[in-house]
Amino acid sequence: MASIYDKASLVMIPSGTKTSKIFSQKPVSGDGDFTFSRSTAATRVNEGGAIEKETQNLLLQSNTFDTTWRTANSSVTSGQTGYDGTSNAWLLNGSGAFARLIGDVSVSGVFTISIHAKANTTNYLDINMLFNGVGKNVIFDLVNGVKTDEDTPPVASKMTNVGNDWWRIELTLNGTLGSLSIGMSTDGTIGGFINFTSGSFYIQDAQLEQGLVARDVITTTTSAVEGGITDNVPRLDYTDSSCPALLLEPQRTNINPYSEYFGTFWNGLGNETITSNYGISPEGLSNATRFQATSAGRGGMYASIAVNNGTTYTLSFYAKSLSGTQKLRVGADNGCVNPQGAETFEVTTEWQKFTKTITSTQGGWNIFFDNVESGSGCTGTYLNCDMLVYGYQVEAGSYATSYIPTYGTSVTRNQDNSIIADTGDIIADAKGSFFIDINVDFLDTNGLIPITAGSGTAALYYLWLQTGRVIRSEWYNGGGLQSAIATSGGYFDIGDRLKIAAAYQNNDFVMYVNGTLIGTDTSGNAPSPTSLRIGQYNASTYSGGAINEFIAFPTRLSNEELATLTTI
Repeated sequence: MASIYDKASLVMIPSGTKTSKIFSQKPVSGDGDFTFSRSTAATRVNEGGAIEKETQNLLLQSNTFDTTWRTANSSVTSGQTGYDGTSNAWLLNGSGAFARLIGDVSVSGVFTISIHAKANTTNYLDINMLFNGVGKNVIFDLVNGVKTDEDTPPVASKMTNVGNDWWRIELTLNGTLGSLSIGMSTDGTIGGFINFTSGSFYIQDAQLEQGLVARDVITTTTSAVEGGITDNVPRLDYTDSSCPALLLEPQRTNINPYSEYFGTFWNGLGNETITSNYGISPEGLSNATRFQATSAGRGGMYASIAVNNGTTYTLSFYAKSLSGTQKLRVGADNGCVNPQGAETFEVTTEWQKFTKTITSTQGGWNIFFDNVESGSGCTGTYLNCDMLVYGYQVEAGSYATSYIPTYGTSVTRNQDNSIIADTGDIIADAKGSFFIDINVDFLDTNGLIPITAGSGTAALYYLWLQTGRVIRSEWYNGGGLQSAIATSGGYFDIGDRLKIAAAYQNNDFVMYVNGTLIGTDTSGNAPSPTSLRIGQYNASTYSGGAINEFIAFPTRLSNEELATLTTI
């Protein structure tokens, strides 16, 4: 095998990436690195098996409280000992009524505010907000670690002891935040904020992010900061293996505006108890929702969304039982009058992703999950349910793609693009070989094209996985098709791993799949492509793939070498 790899001009085994770049192991000059673009955030399954999202802190100067922050009847002093052992904490000292530190922010949807704090001469911290255009307060006890007063019920709140009498306070709301203040209360009541006289406590690392929970601290200066799988960050995905695959997907939109928070936009069916942030989700964070229902009647949640008549959509949803194997029904209907489709799934004590594909026959749906075991519409046999649920996605298409989180509005993940615009010596004139190892997790509308060398028909090779589950290689030169080699229909199944190699030179074309010779052609002029794409053709309708390895050779490998490369 080593001798075959020695012949390669490019070897890409997904491992090294940075923003806008996928590194190849060969050539070491960097000439074989792929330029990557997506221009939106995305998610992946990381090496720990958890869904990884974009992280963020939308607050400016998140731990520099004497810059854009403003004081009201208060002052701040830097250089205090913090929860992390540094001298990066601040003393907030209040000297009169409504004592607070004010920051200007703007965010809508589901969001979480967090800050680290420690009592000094005052025990009560007030998170004071302009929320939905009205001043609101939630007050926390920095000694006993409890919430003591509020005038707007939050989605969730939490205090975590982080050591040395420091707490991390989290407050989650759904609405519009126009400003954020860190204030003081004399006695743990809102009245104690209004009538405050004097006192102080310590603060450090304020954060504002969309979602149901606070994540790792991100420190900002003059602008918001994002981390994780941000714009143009390639995704090394561990869904199918302990080794990563390069995940390249088409553009998709989650049209469900609230994928994790089952309140406000969602409606109850009558026989359910819904508890936000009850358990650990597939993210590894405490933002999974508990769903409880009994056999006494229909329980669950539904939400109305607009869909296009005649369009195919795929619903996807995560669930985990809290007690043995249970059942959960997921689907869409029109108020029980015109059911569009539903399926009852077995839910085990491990997280699973369930999908249901439905073609709409109307312009509006109630997407739902419930405890109906069988029966049409909204009636049938009801089940006892006690489980965690997370991540309800609705996307146009015949299969589910990676999770697209939403917090109050639909979200689009753009197409992944990976290209070497000028291949130089990587692709030789009129000869070469390509090898790809790919997981076929889906086929797009027109199939899947994992390799495209060249552009247009003047000098082009592409590998096409067609919707009829045909694997086809085509070579073009001088504007005309020179050779085509293909398998029979139904050659592979969704979920298969395929190792495919194609080689060519003048009057000599060949393709192998999983160690098997598919076909040869001894007539045709070989092309000389000068660009290379993986996981995409030249149009957005042919895209996607989970690529385990890609290799290019500037020579026509022998059939024996091709068979060795592709053997599973």
